[in-house]
Amino acid sequence: MSRLIEVWGDTVDTRHMGMSIALGAGIAAPAFLLGRAFFTATVADETLAESYALLLGLVACLVAAVIAARLFKPKRIVRENSTITESRREALEAIAADGGEWTDPAELSAEVQEELRLLGLYDVLVEAHEEAKRRQEVHP
Repeated sequence: MSRLIEVWGDTVDTRHMGMSIALGAGIAAPAFLLGRAFFTATVADETLAESYALLLGLVACLVAAVIAARLFKPKRIVRENSTITESRREALEAIAADGGEWTDPAELSAEVQEELRLLGLYDVLVEAHEEAKRRQEVHP
């Protein structure tokens, strides 16, 4: 039986998530309660004392989150396989079959080049452009 579930678009171990929640409650609740007792005794304005205690509780939540992140590593494994590159290549070949022409990616603006790199298309376009040039040289 798998203990992995998806929460907010991420894969988590249910046992680790439960321990993280317990860790957060175990650190934040006492910090808030002790802070409220301390600030109520030392600050004249009760509303301000409650606000300080709440702020202390929020800081404790952040501390608990950092501890949980250190204790429980991510469960996801990201793999990029060759089928992605192959499917990109097939899409480019379909464009070429419809009469599309390849522009030299080096002639594109820096912003467009960067976006193509982020999408993983720049190298594929360079290969397609070079291949199209070779075909033109062989069959003018």
